Amino acid sequence: MDFATIDKALAGTRFMTTGQAKVMYDFVLRKRLSRVLELGFAHGKSSCYLAAAVEEVDPKNGHVLTIDRTDAERRDPNIWELGRRTGMGDRITPVMAHTSFTWEMMKLIRDDPTPRFDLVYIDGGHTWDTTGFAFHLADRLLVPGGWVVFDDLDWTLGGSASMRDKPWVKRLSPEERDTGQVRLVFRLLAEGGGYEECHEVRTWGFARKPVSPSGSAPGAMRGLVRRTVPVGVRRSVLRAARGARARNGSH
Repeated sequence: MDFATIDKALAGTRFMTTGQAKVMYDFVLRKRLSRVLELGFAHGKSSCYLAAAVEEVDPKNGHVLTIDRTDAERRDPNIWELGRRTGMGDRITPVMAHTSFTWEMMKLIRDDPTPRFDLVYIDGGHTWDTTGFAFHLADRLLVPGGWVVFDDLDWTLGGSASMRDKPWVKRLSPEERDTGQVRLVFRLLAEGGGYEECHEVRTWGFARKPVSPSGSAPGAMRGLVRRTVPVGVRRSVLRAARGARARNGSH
């Protein structure tokens, strides 16, 4: 479905704006991504935009699997209503999680460990623990060359009107309350862990899984080692390795 049509059908629904939706829609078309896993859908507005985009990429098989907690069923409108309104319902499979989307991701890996998504869009959790673990699981599910997109890079628990007064948030350290934890995952785990073409657009961080473990990933890992392992430690390891090779060569 073209963007103008889907945007008109979703007018007046929270949360994704037209400008945000156009960025994601165009990205999916430009990169030819047809198999999407979305983590966190709220009303399902973003799911419908993504479904319209994957339909343009692959009219036969384009699909969006999206996960949120069971309370999303009570939203007005909910994802099923928006699917019917836009005609995108057949391209969206909503999965309702009792606790967290990470548990549902476990089941995806358990049932079929084959990487099978071109894009994982992470728009839920927003904490180091949840987003960090979700990224680890997403990496298992992404095809080589697939993309992960992190939403709300700088969202904080302390800055959230709906979260800052919760007792468990008040018990956190100021650093935990006031740090954009999604950005930490994007920078330290995705970019710092060998993902490529890392860049930011609006509130999103984009990162591409290396195509081949024998290609660019080792270079990225060497860079990570240089940044994180002290020089003295690296030198001692190299000396030990050279000594081992010399001993092996003398027999």
